[in-house]
Amino acid sequence: MSNLGWHSLGTSFDCKCGHSHSLPIKEVYQGADAAQRLADFAKEQCGKTCLLVSDENTHAAGGEDVDRALTDIGKEVRHQLYGSAIFEATESLGDDVVVSSAVCDFIVAVGAGTICDLAKYAGDKLDIPVLLYGTAASMNGYTSAITALKVRGLKRTLPCKPATAVFCNPEHAATAPTRMTAAGVADFLSKCSSSTDWRAAHLLQGVYFCDRPREFFEGTQDLILESAPKVPSGDPVAIGNVMEALLLSGCSMVIAGSSSPASGGEHLLSHYLDMKSSLYDLPNDFHGTQVGVGTVHCLGLWEKILALEPGEIDIDTLSDRQIDDAKVQKYIDDDWGPVAQEVQVQWDAKKMSPEELRRFLEKFRDMLPLLKRELPVDLLPASVVAKAIQDSGGPVTPEGLTMPAEEYENALKRARYIRNRFTVLDLAADLGL
Repeated sequence: MSNLGWHSLGTSFDCKCGHSHSLPIKEVYQGADAAQRLADFAKEQCGKTCLLVSDENTHAAGGEDVDRALTDIGKEVRHQLYGSAIFEATESLGDDVVVSSAVCDFIVAVGAGTICDLAKYAGDKLDIPVLLYGTAASMNGYTSAITALKVRGLKRTLPCKPATAVFCNPEHAATAPTRMTAAGVADFLSKCSSSTDWRAAHLLQGVYFCDRPREFFEGTQDLILESAPKVPSGDPVAIGNVMEALLLSGCSMVIAGSSSPASGGEHLLSHYLDMKSSLYDLPNDFHGTQVGVGTVHCLGLWEKILALEPGEIDIDTLSDRQIDDAKVQKYIDDDWGPVAQEVQVQWDAKKMSPEELRRFLEKFRDMLPLLKRELPVDLLPASVVAKAIQDSGGPVTPEGLTMPAEEYENALKRARYIRNRFTVLDLAADLGL
């Protein structure tokens, strides 16, 4: 069986992991003629009327070309145009797009994370095709089967059908701010941490795991490390490499059936900051920018964990040091106020009793030699990832983020409470690191 890649688009197969996998995306294309390729696809695969979703920035970057190409082939194009100011994707805005596109045959989104999330949400609700035209190599959501929306004050990742097709023009993506592309570099390189979290959860807790999603980006890490220094100059080839890596990463999540290959402890740190920003109107940064800082931290944790020896694991001492429920509940109440109960549900589903924790620590100690052999397959040194992010124009310390540094310090201690997913943040806390 050949490795998964672009030839896997539109296919389904049974896997040795016991699951059936499918990748329903029909086309992914990068090139200078991406707008025309999108129109050609729409001519063959979609109906007469579309809603074109964009904002003033993305419409200027690529929306005008897409609009013209669709009009030239006889499509009726309606518009949902947002302003130039940065805004969040919310469930309410998603519902607005649902209403606007209810009389349309398909949706075209021109933009990056926010615009594409709104379009995917609406397309999933209406069960109509969604075509995405990516304008920034900033995140891996273009090809993913999730949409990130603020719901009742909290940022949620909701399952959805992936886009029917995705198109990108690297020359347009090269006009995006450098910090956005640096966020994309960081988001992609976070896979070396998140994939390790997923594999560790499988080995230590029996969580479902499949090795095949990683085939999408095998060998791509080296290309991104080489391309990162060329990002600040706006090199379209380098930025095209970043975009392709992100598109492949999104496909890996579709195959996995979850975000696990691409979202571990580093993403929990970013989600914590996003949620705090949403609730308390605090400044926050690009998702990938925050993920990059979190990735360097999480890779450092993995280095400390895998440097341990079984004889160093003092189970009695570690069990006695674990935080008690009352203190965690106070953290959750203090952090999340009106939505604390939703967060508490996540932690209650993940937390271990004292007896369960002891058994877990014993298992970790006994399995440590195996973990040392199995887990490094996806890891990169924290220093290598930090250099690549810095070379691309992004920060690697909390001081470089727009969110107050004290909130990041809170995230290091408390982000693991917000989601029922085992990550290196949990393991490090259990080991007293």
